[in-house]
Amino acid sequence: MNMPAGLRRVATVAALAAMLGGCSTVTGWFTGSDNAPKPTPLQAIQNNVTPKVRWDVSLGGSADYAFTPALMGDVVWAAGRDGQVVGVDVNTGRQVGRVDTRLPLSGGIGAKNGALYVATTEGELVSLDENGKIRWRSRLTSQALEAPQSDGQRVLVRTNDGRLSAFDADNGKSLWTFQRPQPTLTVRNYGSTTLVGGEAVLLGMPGGRLAVIGANMGDLLWEASVSTPRGASELERMADVASRPVFDRGQVCAVAFQGKLTCFDARSGTPMWSRDVGSSQGLTVDAVNLYVTGDDGTVWAFDRATGRSVWTQNKLKYRNVSAPAMLDRFVLVLDGEGIAHLLSNESGEFVGRQSVAGGKTQTQPQSLGDRVLVQTQGGRVLALSL
Repeated sequence: MNMPAGLRRVATVAALAAMLGGCSTVTGWFTGSDNAPKPTPLQAIQNNVTPKVRWDVSLGGSADYAFTPALMGDVVWAAGRDGQVVGVDVNTGRQVGRVDTRLPLSGGIGAKNGALYVATTEGELVSLDENGKIRWRSRLTSQALEAPQSDGQRVLVRTNDGRLSAFDADNGKSLWTFQRPQPTLTVRNYGSTTLVGGEAVLLGMPGGRLAVIGANMGDLLWEASVSTPRGASELERMADVASRPVFDRGQVCAVAFQGKLTCFDARSGTPMWSRDVGSSQGLTVDAVNLYVTGDDGTVWAFDRATGRSVWTQNKLKYRNVSAPAMLDRFVLVLDGEGIAHLLSNESGEFVGRQSVAGGKTQTQPQSLGDRVLVQTQGGRVLALSL
């Protein structure tokens, strides 16, 4: 098996231990290496539908971390590396709150029922009210790189040592912990956990595994293989599910880094179909198709029912392309230069393009139907619309 260029470039970081964790972490695609494939030059297109920046606010840059905003009611909450937290009206972009927590943060923010949740670089989970007052603090077993999630009763946090932990949303009391052994090398993971209502948690794991956990007790409902690791070296065998699994209409889908894309029956865990597409970026779905950004920046569409290939868009290869998000009926991705691309959901052809600047995003854009939320490495929080 030929090692992808992205893996060749991780050699300089593979020996770095994850802060407060026990495993080394690597990421799939880096820029700045002489051996890196050259980004595909953009070709001129006719802008039939132009994505626009509806509003944007500024926070501090993310440094080596990645942040995601959260919607609570009509307010988008976002946090920055230096502890700044801002609330923005989702419809108007008007700033309705800004708090300096003075905490060094390591990931995005969670928000539910009037409470905000952040994780610090020192391995703490902190709950705030909307005025920034600390409600409670709880010690984590390791640093959390992805945003806490809450269903109103409990707060779920995935830490860098592979644990998924639940805490009481009212007082921060530890409720349960789910853990699987971690391999020596893992893909640096900014979000591979999906809370489904108050019932279940979809958990992407190293080694191409997917687990569905009961949210109430932390019990294993089912576990399945998304992709089987393969290759001669430890780097080649990395096949982590390092992006958020998706649940929709009785179907659970997940994708593994340099591995496979697989969809399962949500109730039984029985595989429905699988395709040889690897990704650490992520996927999204609409009523008919599944869309995924491959490891090399190619964007794919597959029929959700059969796994049949619907279209492939390969004119963004090696451009550090984000996971896809639905903007109305279109598929939106952002590249590493801060350019938003709109693709037809039916053909994959470019229908619109707009520079939004602010740097690249390492986390998946969040679809709100008629707009998409993005938080960039440069510290901007954007709402994009048509």
